[in-house]
Amino acid sequence: MSIKTTQRPEHRATLKQSSIKFANFWKDSYGAVSPTPSLTSPIDTDLLIVGGGYFGLWSSIIAKTAAPEMKVVLCEAGAIGDGASGKNGGFLQYSLTHGIEQGIDRFKDELTELEELGRENFSEIVQFIQKNDLDIDFEETGAIEIAKRRDPNLSLRAVTLNENGTEASYLTSQEVQDHIKIDGYVDGILTPKYSAVLDPFKFTQELKRIALNLGVEIFEYSPVLEVQDDDSYLTITTPLAKVTAKRAIVATNVNTELIPSLRRYIAPVYDYALMTEPLTSEQFKSTNWSGREGLSDIANQFHYFRLTADNRILWGGYDAIYHFRNAISRDFEVRSATFERLLHNFYRAFPYLEELTFTHGWGGAIDTCTRFTPFFGTSHSGKVSYASGFTGLGVAATRFSAKVAFAIHFDRDWSVLHSRYVSEKPLPMPPEPIRYLAIEKTKRSLAKEDQTGRADLWLKATRRLKFGFAS
Repeated sequence: MSIKTTQRPEHRATLKQSSIKFANFWKDSYGAVSPTPSLTSPIDTDLLIVGGGYFGLWSSIIAKTAAPEMKVVLCEAGAIGDGASGKNGGFLQYSLTHGIEQGIDRFKDELTELEELGRENFSEIVQFIQKNDLDIDFEETGAIEIAKRRDPNLSLRAVTLNENGTEASYLTSQEVQDHIKIDGYVDGILTPKYSAVLDPFKFTQELKRIALNLGVEIFEYSPVLEVQDDDSYLTITTPLAKVTAKRAIVATNVNTELIPSLRRYIAPVYDYALMTEPLTSEQFKSTNWSGREGLSDIANQFHYFRLTADNRILWGGYDAIYHFRNAISRDFEVRSATFERLLHNFYRAFPYLEELTFTHGWGGAIDTCTRFTPFFGTSHSGKVSYASGFTGLGVAATRFSAKVAFAIHFDRDWSVLHSRYVSEKPLPMPPEPIRYLAIEKTKRSLAKEDQTGRADLWLKATRRLKFGFAS
């Protein structure tokens, strides 16, 4: 099913007048998947990984690569790729700090090292993809960020990126149009390296394949219900069997049940995306998008968009929806109001593509934290390590975080473990109902700043306190 209209952009059909398949395009287009068996018998292991998204899969691969003799078991509550890792936009970007500005604001004294670590991590991922011949529609495209209003600091931002080792170029309005024909935007920044796109669901399946080939034992549909510290080992309870483990890495994204203290730092925020049908050769030519770069707005409420291998356009972002008391539900993954807003904004940006139809719409939860970057820690007397708070930029950062989570157990001499980036936690979020009210107030203030170009007193105060909100 698809949405189709030939009306003028300002009079387009709503979702109620159209049809769209509410399903994750990446998984829907993949075909049949064969899950591994569930855990049904007791098992002992050196290292248990809880969660089979990117972070969990990378953790298992890094562990088996570093110590082939180590027994590594991974338990996934559902199917590999069903969570955020299999349904995101598929942007692979090097930054570990959610952009250079966040790095300067929060980790200025460590920025040079963090930028180098991010580029190194990106390059190692590319080498891994090439060495293992991963079938993930991988393209090193570079990235462009574009602005809806001129910002005198934009060219300085490009200078800052270059000064810190990342090639970047300021783009004038005409240069933006030379890269992509789009309405409502002016200047921008091009970073031709250390940014790529891929098929996120295929990536989960290929990481699963590599992990299995390395000897990782993966059990799908095996949710971990409890982790208990029993002096010299951990006892892990699943519905049908127990696991005894020396160490564990918890990689559960927005799900904080196993480590309740994480709830102080994490807010599940729902993000949404639409996917078009493939562009015709004429439509593709009309876009000027020959560089195939991944794009995003420079705004608080921003869109991200990119081409797929068969020249569809993924168009996502803008709304960031938080539900009271950190609520998580499959029902939240479809939101008609957001899909209609995405449609409206797409046709405003690409009025010359009014014949283009949309085939899929879906959403998923992002583990947002107040510093916008992953944070790390331990629990259960140090036998469990974790990372969380990826805030929508985890495709690359999950691998770096897996290295950190593994090193916490097995490589304590790694200097990165003693950095503020790894050792410090973000500012906790307040309890409910203050949390909900604060997030909603921040969202309104961010939207107002997008409209006026000025931050209100609330935003100025929260930024001074480094209490941030993003998706």
